[in-house]
Amino acid sequence: MIAQFITHPMRERMEKKKGKENLSEVLFFKKSGDYETQHLSEDGLLSLLKVHNLPSRDLKLLLRCSAPGRVQHPAILPRPSSKCVIFLIEHIKMICFTDQCIILTPDDKVTNKFVDALKNHFDITNYDDGRMNLDSMKLLQQISMTEQDFEHIVLEKAMENVVEKFAKHLQIMKPALNLLLQQIEENAETNGLKKLLAVKKSLAQFQQNVDNVMKAINALLEDDEYMNKMKLRAEEKGDIELILDSFSADMDEIDTEIKIFTDMIEDTDQFVSAHLDSVRNEIMKMSLFIEVGALIMGFGAVVGGIFGMNLRNYVEEDAHAFLIVCLVTAVLMLLIAAGFTKKYYQLKQDTSNAQSFNLLKNFFTYVDDLEYHLFSKSVNKAEFRDALEKITKLKVSEKESDYLFSMVDANNDGVIDAENELNLDIGRTEYTYKHHVKNGALV
Repeated sequence: MIAQFITHPMRERMEKKKGKENLSEVLFFKKSGDYETQHLSEDGLLSLLKVHNLPSRDLKLLLRCSAPGRVQHPAILPRPSSKCVIFLIEHIKMICFTDQCIILTPDDKVTNKFVDALKNHFDITNYDDGRMNLDSMKLLQQISMTEQDFEHIVLEKAMENVVEKFAKHLQIMKPALNLLLQQIEENAETNGLKKLLAVKKSLAQFQQNVDNVMKAINALLEDDEYMNKMKLRAEEKGDIELILDSFSADMDEIDTEIKIFTDMIEDTDQFVSAHLDSVRNEIMKMSLFIEVGALIMGFGAVVGGIFGMNLRNYVEEDAHAFLIVCLVTAVLMLLIAAGFTKKYYQLKQDTSNAQSFNLLKNFFTYVDDLEYHLFSKSVNKAEFRDALEKITKLKVSEKESDYLFSMVDANNDGVIDAENELNLDIGRTEYTYKHHVKNGALV
């Protein structure tokens, strides 16, 4: 009996505690600026949402979003039959009606900032002490109340809060990223690349979150039917499309900032990789010199070994044999060393591949400038090479010129038809050229 008497209250407290933990906090924000908070169970929340005639699919979605944390799949869902818009982006999860909005998980720290901003906005607009016009912010908020409907103000505040959250993330990240990149550039090692990879992964995840929000906004803006459904009143004040366009522009700026960060990381990554490649090449060069030195010394060792064998060959009886063998061996070793050195510097100075690369790059970059350097409809190899050197600003070899000429000469007749094969308006250029030439010189 005593045990039952003790355990029964404990069981009740545990059940109450468990029930309290399963309750979801919901904030009701009225058009008047008044608000109240309720703690509802899952069944209570479901009953509340059913009153507004929301589809079962929306009910399931909202129940999943009633847990704390950010939304994995952002969405803005207009529901004109229920006279509401379901807004599920990042940390803000709410149902916005024409006269009130229901905000889920308002006790979440990030969501609470949005709730405070909403409270402050409506507190200021409802407050009038004759000095409101002195404060530009108060004046702007007062104007917004007269020019916008309640649901537009709430949606705009929610979007501003999302943009502010993303922008703050970048502001916090930027100094730390700049410091890390500076440290890596000063001490370019593999360990730095590992740190950079971690930051890169984090930035990629953040960019994915931004991209998901942008997709939700763009999908809404591109669908005229959905945009019409966003209008919950027969006659509305303001334009919801302008609000969404502004939000989309702000998100584009965030996306651009992320791409700048990504480019900075890529540049540093390439710098470190190039540095490590350079160090690796220097080590390989040292290894090559050591191996060639060993080859040269090995040749001398072989000759010395042959003549050092304890076998009679009658050469040892010659008075000059030792000197001759030493000199011949030294000369051959020097020839091997000279041959290696010559080949090494030939490979080092061979920039023909780089030249061809720059030639092709400049040719395809400035190919439209050929129109101003070719003055006849039929272009031969010499004229083409001359024009090629002018537009690429490089000294073009005959082999390279012939290669590019064959690329352009589609019918392989040895002459390029400038109008048909290069699609150039040579008639106009030829006329201009003739009227600007006097006494054999351009004027």
